[in-house]
Amino acid sequence: MARTVIPLTDTKIRTSKVREKDYKLFDGRGLFLLITKNNSKLWRFKYKFDAKEKLLALGAYPEISLSKARELREKYRTDIANKIDPNAVKKVRKETIQKGKTKVLNTFELLARERLTKQKDSISETHYKRTITAFKNDCFKYIGHKPIDEITAKDIISILQIMHDRGVNDSARKLFYAISKTFKWAVANGKAERNPASDILLEEILGKTSKQHYPTITDETGIKNLLTSIKEYGGESSTKYSLLMLAYTFVRPINIRLALWSEIDFKYKQWVIPAKKIKTKDEFIVPLSDSVIELLKDIKLYSGDSPYIFPSTKSKTTPLSDGALLGAIRRMGYTGTEFTPHGFRAMFSTIAHEKSNFKYDVIETQLAHSVGNSVSQAYNRAKYLDERVELMQWWSNYLNEVQK
Repeated sequence: MARTVIPLTDTKIRTSKVREKDYKLFDGRGLFLLITKNNSKLWRFKYKFDAKEKLLALGAYPEISLSKARELREKYRTDIANKIDPNAVKKVRKETIQKGKTKVLNTFELLARERLTKQKDSISETHYKRTITAFKNDCFKYIGHKPIDEITAKDIISILQIMHDRGVNDSARKLFYAISKTFKWAVANGKAERNPASDILLEEILGKTSKQHYPTITDETGIKNLLTSIKEYGGESSTKYSLLMLAYTFVRPINIRLALWSEIDFKYKQWVIPAKKIKTKDEFIVPLSDSVIELLKDIKLYSGDSPYIFPSTKSKTTPLSDGALLGAIRRMGYTGTEFTPHGFRAMFSTIAHEKSNFKYDVIETQLAHSVGNSVSQAYNRAKYLDERVELMQWWSNYLNEVQK
């Protein structure tokens, strides 16, 4: 029977005493802290690869905090599951550095980050963060350390095949385009010879694209049950309130997670989302119904002095995590084919188009969709604003009535 390991705490680490011999404090899942007789505290990760036991040095405490050590452990466990040996990667990176300063400066990761940083003002904050996250999760660990001119089409295809096997073809396509853009930018700036992504026929690897439809609920009994489940949710208050706010405002989930108190105008009952957070790259107004105003007042009691309306459960200075909303929906018993946080948008769209008297353009504008020709789409932060104020109150009343 496996030994039960009690996870470490910062207090336990700080108060650990020096002994005559080196000893270990275990955190579980291969991570432990080596306390030396010289009072050094060194993180180590023990794992098996190809049936061989291996050890990886992660750094010293407190330079590498407990939370950072755990983050590294989970990253390396994921690498191992994908048949990547962390020690081998570390060795390759070391060899790459030894090949010379020019190649180090031209690794794919450094150039990808440089491109995104320089283009940050021309892309939305949401797009920037999504691209960085995609690179970190599925790209950098495979080719990030490589000099850009040593990366081949085969390297990129391997990444796409791994993602295809996981069933995340849509994410694979987005990552492929981000990789290709990085190469094109590097070529244009004299940092790479060519773009190997141009040799790849994406359909041969991922198949043809199919339009994604988010699962939703549109019958009144189902909506009532969902809202009741959210209100009775026993998890973190920040997560529960964010889902309620999402139901009444049906913005994209990332806008809920990153919402700031500074964006809320209680006097005019508006939530003004900056252009950099919006997919259409235009500042966007969300009229707030009476119910949402009351909800925000309740939320303020919980979030306190946090700049975020829905702060992380771990820190008031960081936003709610990416998986918090979806995780809560799953814990309520809704599967991936039944409902997702993005489904509130489809819920509103379906019901508003079928049951309200508001014009198509008004409804679609409130969904932050581009409406009309290039002339009528011209930026106007208050487009259909009076009608949208009425629309948002209508939707709020509808949800309140459904719950009776």
